[in-house]
Amino acid sequence: MDVVQKMREAEGFTPTEQELAHTILCLGPRFSDYSIKELAQAAHCSIATIHRLCRKLGLEGMKELKIEMARSLERAQAAGTADINFPFGEGWTAGEVAASIRSVFEQTLAQTQSMLDMDTVEHAASLICMARQVALFTESHNRYPASMFADRLLSVGIDARCEADTERQIRCALLMGKDCVAIGISYSGVSMALERALPVLSERGVPTFLVGTPAAARLNPGLDGYLFVSDAERYQRRITQFASHLAVQYVLDTLFGSVCATSWPRSISYLEKTLPLTRKPGLIDDCSQQAAGR
Repeated sequence: MDVVQKMREAEGFTPTEQELAHTILCLGPRFSDYSIKELAQAAHCSIATIHRLCRKLGLEGMKELKIEMARSLERAQAAGTADINFPFGEGWTAGEVAASIRSVFEQTLAQTQSMLDMDTVEHAASLICMARQVALFTESHNRYPASMFADRLLSVGIDARCEADTERQIRCALLMGKDCVAIGISYSGVSMALERALPVLSERGVPTFLVGTPAAARLNPGLDGYLFVSDAERYQRRITQFASHLAVQYVLDTLFGSVCATSWPRSISYLEKTLPLTRKPGLIDDCSQQAAGR
């Protein structure tokens, strides 16, 4: 396992060391230009913390860390990986853009899959299958994959909702109980929706899961489970959300598939009941025949 992967997993790291590792990963190629004092200032930590992190990574010090970081970046470039934060630039052809975006997607999916704990996915899926109601708590661009996830749950007979604004989300949280499931979505963990909803959900004993980065989990401790996404995309210095949006969608799709797999007969039965009422004119696909043929 290379040094970048070790820092992403942050196994055995203290919260301060986790923040330091995140700073180093965000710096990327620029890390080689930093002195140990400059890194300590950028990460808001002590020089001693940097030395401790190096030892946990199996390295002698900052100099060796720079060498291993450079090697990791060279391997990524040799594999044809794209810059996740700026995957295209001035004068690029459409073909170059398409190839770079594909690389971003491949990197993001691979990293997210490696970080996603499948036992947590299955635990969340089992609770969702038994829940009286499932509610999504998020804001900004994450509302779109969250809303799609709620629609998909509804399509297999699970009462799910994704309210559009924070006020409605809080009212929804006040109606929930131990027989419900809440899912918060925030890449960074800094979210007004979570800040207001999580205390209400905790007070009411609602099982709550968070989809986000390890940094988001550290900002919101004590939940029932965490579904991690790739944290390679910077919070602010990026052209737009490509990797984070895809990672969230991938996690929610994986969770939805696990829900269906856990309650397959019920899901198919509900689909069969709804098809005559929701099928568009001219379409005669039989859901039960498709499912039986798989």
